[in-house]
Amino acid sequence: MQNSDNSIQEKILTAQKYKEEGNVHFKNQDWKKALTCYHKVFLYVNGLISKDDELAQYSKNQLTSQEETNVILQLKSQTYGNMAQVYINQQKFDKGREAALNSLQISKNIKVLFRLAICNIELNNLEEARQQLLDVQKQDHQIDISSQLKQIQIKESKQDKVMAQAMKKLFV
Repeated sequence: MQNSDNSIQEKILTAQKYKEEGNVHFKNQDWKKALTCYHKVFLYVNGLISKDDELAQYSKNQLTSQEETNVILQLKSQTYGNMAQVYINQQKFDKGREAALNSLQISKNIKVLFRLAICNIELNNLEEARQQLLDVQKQDHQIDISSQLKQIQIKESKQDKVMAQAMKKLFV
């Protein structure tokens, strides 16, 4: 059993090292290398199942303690959040949205919620983005969301003009 525990610990430590390496690449604005490292995190921690999981009895995989499970969940959430920012920087907003949602399913994080709102603005999910921004501001009054709200208003105005022109053509 000790060997199994060491293996789990080794996987977690290796995953944490890849996350930290990804953060270094992120700071150097090397998005591709950052994403590569972030993806490697999941290669090491996906498949590890908690001893408390209802399906654990059927698992042939190694089982993690509650403490290890908490570390893994935090690592996954942070890594998805970091990936969301990389995708935003690459202007891959669909992937950024997906990564942010994955992070938020694990744990609530105001920075990730803000990133999700940015993706939704770019994807024209404007009402969803507005609500997320308001939730961000509700949780932290220090965060300035005015430029994002202005961006939503501008996009909505453009959409209204396009809709008005389309309606004119219908009734002419």
